[in-house]
Amino acid sequence: MDDKLMDAIESAALNAWPAPRQMMYDGWLLRFTSGESKRVNSVNVRYPSMLPLDEKIRFCEAAYAHQRLPVIFRLPQPFTSEKVYLALERAGYREFDPTYVLGRELQPTHTLPIGVSARALPAVDWLELRAYLMGKPLAGLIHHAAVLAAMAPERALLALFVDDVPVACGMGVVEGELLGYFSIYTRRGERRKGFGKLMMDILAAWGRERNASYGYLQVEGDNVPALKMYDTLGFEKVYGYSYSKKE
Repeated sequence: MDDKLMDAIESAALNAWPAPRQMMYDGWLLRFTSGESKRVNSVNVRYPSMLPLDEKIRFCEAAYAHQRLPVIFRLPQPFTSEKVYLALERAGYREFDPTYVLGRELQPTHTLPIGVSARALPAVDWLELRAYLMGKPLAGLIHHAAVLAAMAPERALLALFVDDVPVACGMGVVEGELLGYFSIYTRRGERRKGFGKLMMDILAAWGRERNASYGYLQVEGDNVPALKMYDTLGFEKVYGYSYSKKE
């Protein structure tokens, strides 16, 4: 896979789901947000290290202890050396939640079926719908609202309606030629009816209008239904990452 593409996607994905508080430390991006999202509550290995790895790990542990947050490392395979994996293992860390970054060229989209409409929603309304479709409480809304408020690239917060009843949501984020797909969720009872693909089509059209030509997304490795759906849509693995924490 093209190193330049992987580097561009990794940067765009970090920008598309930003942490309100973060710092760079010797090539690693430390992100602090609270809430459940690991992506904005983790040490992201990004660039080669100059300092001793054991020293860096201890610094990260102290930084997260100061923020009263658990220490989690996010390890993108293209940017994480074998020395980093070994140093974390020596320090008592173990990998979990393997995740794939998938991508494909943006394709021409289809028109909406009769009775189906797409609408842009204000951030709070979209977050409430997202929580509802995920079947999760609204307790984490404040943390996700902080993430959206910190976002710099242009975004679209969309919902699909059938006869004015919401059935799906999704977020698109454009940075240069890249379109990131995030939070594609369909209401229980309406799944396997094509609403997820339709939401992605709408986001692709929005991205193409802004000169994006390549779409990417992130999906957990054990989410077999999603992986099958994305495979049928022509997405291919670009690279993977995992998380690491102390047992």
